[in-house]
Amino acid sequence: MISKNKLAQIHIARQQLGLSDDEYRAILARTVGVSSAKELTDSNVGRVLHEFKRLGWKPKAPKRAGRQPNTLNSEEMLQKIEAQLCELGASWAYAEAIARRQTGIAKLEWLKTEKQYRGVIAALDVEQEKRDRLAAIDRHLEKTGQTRDAFAAQCQLPHGWERNLLTLRAICEGLERLR
Repeated sequence: MISKNKLAQIHIARQQLGLSDDEYRAILARTVGVSSAKELTDSNVGRVLHEFKRLGWKPKAPKRAGRQPNTLNSEEMLQKIEAQLCELGASWAYAEAIARRQTGIAKLEWLKTEKQYRGVIAALDVEQEKRDRLAAIDRHLEKTGQTRDAFAAQCQLPHGWERNLLTLRAICEGLERLR
C-alpha cells in the first residue's frame, strides 16, 4: 500500500490531465499491471507518476517549498529597541505607538518580520537624530542669547520646524558654516 501523499499525487495528476476512468485504468494497467491505485505499492508508484509526467503532468511544489526559514531574532531586535528607548528616555508605549502607526500591530512582541522591527528601529533613530540636532541648535542659541521663537522668526522658519528632520539638518549645516 502506498502513502496518502503519493495516492493524492496520482489522483491530482489524473484530474489535471483530464483522464477518463477508462484512460486512467489503461495507464495503470500498461505501466504497472494494476487496475486501481489502491493496488499500487511504494516500489511501482514512481513508474505511474513518471508516466503522468511524460503525458504532460507538472507536479506543483508544496506551498512551503522555496520559503526561507524564519531567521528573525525578535529578542535581539527588542533589545536594540530597548536600548534606543533608554537613550531617548522614552517608554515602551512610545515604541508600540510607532509600531501601531507603521504596521497596525499593537504590541512589539507581536511583530512578525524583521522589516517590521527595522521600521520601528529606524523611526527611533530618526527621533534620536531630531533630538540631537535640536539640542545642538539650542546650544548655539544659548551661546548667542537667542530664544527658539526669536530664532524662528528671524529665519522665517515654518511652524513645527523643531520636528522636521530636513529643516533641522539644514539649520545645523548652516550653523556649522558660520563657525
